[in-house]
Amino acid sequence: MAQIKQWRRGTAAENNNFTGAPGEITVDTTTNTLRVHDGQTLGGTALARADSVTDMTGTDYVVAWQSPTADNDYTWFRKYRSGWVEMGGNLSGKSITFPIAFMQTPTLILSTKSNVTTAVYQNTYSTLTKTGFSGWKMGVNAGWIGEANEWNGGCWMAYGISA
Repeated sequence: MAQIKQWRRGTAAENNNFTGAPGEITVDTTTNTLRVHDGQTLGGTALARADSVTDMTGTDYVVAWQSPTADNDYTWFRKYRSGWVEMGGNLSGKSITFPIAFMQTPTLILSTKSNVTTAVYQNTYSTLTKTGFSGWKMGVNAGWIGEANEWNGGCWMAYGISA
């Protein structure tokens, strides 16, 4: 015959007044849930039941990210499950390399010491134009290069669909 394993059990009120040993599991007979104890927290931590968890189908959420640090030249990004990506960094030198390639034409916002402007890509990654500047070239899925140095010292942000 099979053996039966039983854990400590009690009502919600009884569990709320119990501090179990580290790693101990108890059963809440009022809510039909398990609680995991750490040896310090009164009542332990209740585990969620499948029927009480919000359905995440169709919800977009971050699946990859990078925080800005000196090692990555203060470039950051957030990539979502849907493929949407947001990224940004400091304007320095004459080029920006996107940490994640774009599949579709992205929007790029540049903030310099003197203005904030939305740049518009044309001809699918080949030419970047921006009011007040000219001659900026877009590298396919990689980034863009500015031929003028007057935007040095600001920051950039790009968003769109990733490859």
